[in-house]
Amino acid sequence: MIMKKQFKIFFVLVILLMGCSDPALDDIYGEALIYMPQATHNIGTDCNLYLNLSAESSVSDPSLKTKTTIGIYRSGTHPKETVTVDLLLNTDSLSTAQNFALSGLAPSKFDIYKTAILLPAQFYDPLPTHLTIPKGERQATTQLVLHNAEIFSQYEVGQILVLPIQIQNPTRHVINKSLSLTMVVITLTE
Repeated sequence: MIMKKQFKIFFVLVILLMGCSDPALDDIYGEALIYMPQATHNIGTDCNLYLNLSAESSVSDPSLKTKTTIGIYRSGTHPKETVTVDLLLNTDSLSTAQNFALSGLAPSKFDIYKTAILLPAQFYDPLPTHLTIPKGERQATTQLVLHNAEIFSQYEVGQILVLPIQIQNPTRHVINKSLSLTMVVITLTE
């Protein structure tokens, strides 16, 4: 009899507790993180986005411009509210990568940085200083537009140019620091 009474009390408490939960909170999973999908292209082995520019196509079409998407994405199941991040060039990251590549301690995948040069601003269209994910969306993108002919007029085939693009200062949520930097690695080919 006592056991039956305890079971009924337990059953009533469980039902009451279930009714008290906030359904909106039940749908939220984890922490919302903002990151750059381009930093994931190589399945976590590095944060490089590789582009090859062809000298031959630049000669045949001097107005040719290479375009690639740069963007941000918000993970998690939180409500899809507007979020803005700063988009900037992190030139120190190239210096850091070069120093590590030349240290003798770096794995061979860092060799590309040994002779890499920062891509000067006159060889691409200006990037926005902010990216905003609109309310109801998960991502925002912009285009990096490279001026092929101008690049080949200044640099030789085989040169590696790098544009380190980083996101920071979100208006809400948190930046995924391991995926907040995309090293756009541009190799000039024949």
